[in-house]
Amino acid sequence: MRIDVRELALGSLTLTGEVPLADLKLNSSDVYVLGKIVVNLRAEKQAQKIRVRGHFAFDIELPCARCLDPVKAPILAEFDQFYQSNADHHLTGEIELQEKDTGVAFFSGEFIEVSDIVREHILLGLPMKPVCREDCKGLCPYCGKNRNVEVCNCHSLFVDPRLAPLLQVRNRMKF
Repeated sequence: MRIDVRELALGSLTLTGEVPLADLKLNSSDVYVLGKIVVNLRAEKQAQKIRVRGHFAFDIELPCARCLDPVKAPILAEFDQFYQSNADHHLTGEIELQEKDTGVAFFSGEFIEVSDIVREHILLGLPMKPVCREDCKGLCPYCGKNRNVEVCNCHSLFVDPRLAPLLQVRNRMKF
């Protein structure tokens, strides 16, 4: 899905469309997009900048950080982004970034790729440590069994063999 900048000379543009998964270039085998990604947006030209506002919502599936079971998570995003053409800026050498530059994205040519906006919001919307439930017990670090499904007989206290002499000293001392 692309915004043709030349059409904005005639007035604002309202678009609704689907962004194909191949255009997102997520490169992650752990994140699965469930359903279609439908984006609703409005683009308008404002002086030298182009303002793109819109929203999209869909569900993703990723592994639980504790037990690796699949977890569904919603991605809800509203965006309001300003764009400016690279042709307006002659970038040579080192350039100091100004405060006003942090709110503007740049495009080259006659099109703005909507998939870039969607990809950015997906990556920002991913939970850092998704869990299937709050009381998830995770995997046993010794045998790898899912503690939510079955109980293992592994020792709950693992002692690094290099620190075992310190544990023996501690056991001899009575506190």
